[in-house]
Amino acid sequence: MLIQCSSCNKKFKIPEEKVPDVPKFGVKCPACGEKIVVEKDKHVSEEKEENRVTVEPEMYPPGSKVAFVFLHEEDFLPKVTEFLKDKGYFISTAKNLQEAVAKLNLNRYDLIIFLDNGEGDKIRKEIGLWPGILRREVNVIVVGDRTKTFDPNIEFILGVNSFISKEDINKIEDVLEEAINRHTEFLTPWQYVKKNEG
Repeated sequence: MLIQCSSCNKKFKIPEEKVPDVPKFGVKCPACGEKIVVEKDKHVSEEKEENRVTVEPEMYPPGSKVAFVFLHEEDFLPKVTEFLKDKGYFISTAKNLQEAVAKLNLNRYDLIIFLDNGEGDKIRKEIGLWPGILRREVNVIVVGDRTKTFDPNIEFILGVNSFISKEDINKIEDVLEEAINRHTEFLTPWQYVKKNEG
């Protein structure tokens, strides 16, 4: 928890495990020695407000395919975006995790691709909150190094459509092609039902 002294304006952090489980507590400023009263609910809402990122809705032509790519500075990023553009996708990206989460909450994408890391875990949790009917329509692909490409166990555990191993990055175009085809096949029965309803 980040605390700022109201007397000397010095900022310091209290480890989460040392934050008392009470709505209000006092702490001594390590810089000036003044007592700081911390109201947890107020502090948490101020912290959320401070970390909140505002994004604008993205606009694409009707019927467009849009991919959200969150692969910070990876060597294979240019290959991924070039492949997706060749496949007719518009590409959306984010500068940081907060912007990525804000974009995922505001916009709808056909494909989402991100890394299997701490930030990726937060993105997966965000996607996990979506209603099933929305989640089903989105092809979620994770890139990592914990197992082989298209390992069904890790795909099930992570709740993603495809897992791509970093070992296969040298053939990323072929692997992405297969990941897209797998999702298209997965959607086929749902689209049939949707088309023939009512």
